Amino acid sequence: MLVTLEKVTKAYNVGQKNVEALSSISISIHEKEFVCIVGPSGSGKSTLLKMIAGIDNATSGNVNFEGQKVVGPSLKKGFIFQDYALFPWLTVRKNILFGLEMANASTVIKKKRLEEYLHLLDLEKAVNLYPNQLSGGMRQRVAIARALCLKPKLLLMDEPFAALDLFLRQKLQEELLRIWQAENITFILVTHDIEEAIYLADRIIVLTPGPGRVNEIISISLPRPRLRTGEEFMQIRNKIIDLITPLHVFQSSYI
Repeated sequence: MLVTLEKVTKAYNVGQKNVEALSSISISIHEKEFVCIVGPSGSGKSTLLKMIAGIDNATSGNVNFEGQKVVGPSLKKGFIFQDYALFPWLTVRKNILFGLEMANASTVIKKKRLEEYLHLLDLEKAVNLYPNQLSGGMRQRVAIARALCLKPKLLLMDEPFAALDLFLRQKLQEELLRIWQAENITFILVTHDIEEAIYLADRIIVLTPGPGRVNEIISISLPRPRLRTGEEFMQIRNKIIDLITPLHVFQSSYI
């Protein structure tokens, strides 16, 4: 297993109280798997992702990556935020190369990786532009290129397409699948969009409301590319909605 969580709980001090965000989470994620995490707001989806990344710590339980306890961030794990987290004063070229610069990569490696990911993400014409000159979709592609430049074994994404319109979101979902297949690495994506999860994932982890627990893990055996209006696709969608709606946290974003 690439990632394992064993009875992981995360609690925060809120005033005089100890409030649990996640409770006794146990999951395993295989190498080269595409996993999506869904659940209502407040179910701890982003907290779970950050603990796997090593940018937040569990209160109790074990979070392991490649058989070792996660004690902090690692170059083997890329993280993509919803707001892109690009540096506005750097060009596309310098944003993409930022991680490699911090890792003191050689000039040869930087040149090779830059060319590779500019081509893979169709960013060649934008290489000298700044983030404020890019569309939301292009900014997200730059963030993905920056993460992939470090050749991680695991790419973690926190609602990367939430701020985009439906057409662009679906286009980038298709691109993300193409990148996942080309790079042959493990993807874990947090999303509020059930259809996005079904379209992308090998497995979907459904969390309960806070404190988040594993409600159910659903395997998706549909062949790719997946037809969003297909009968089995809709059956899986309805099953996930049924898991969520009785909890009285159903939101319009799940439709």
